[in-house]
Amino acid sequence: MGQKTRWMTETTKAAKACTTKMPWERGLRRQAMIAQRLEDSDRKAKVSLPPMPEGIFVAASA
Repeated sequence: MGQKTRWMTETTKAAKACTTKMPWERGLRRQAMIAQRLEDSDRKAKVSLPPMPEGIFVAASA
């Protein structure tokens, strides 16, 4: 069982050291950029962005 514990410890340490922002952390600026790009396109089918899920904050940081 010691090897599993070490694996989990190393995985947790690597996750905490990760600085890549997840899509839900990028917030309103990213949503606005995507919305603008979709508005400017000449596609027949328009795609709309879903609202931010409740409980996820735009200013959240890892």
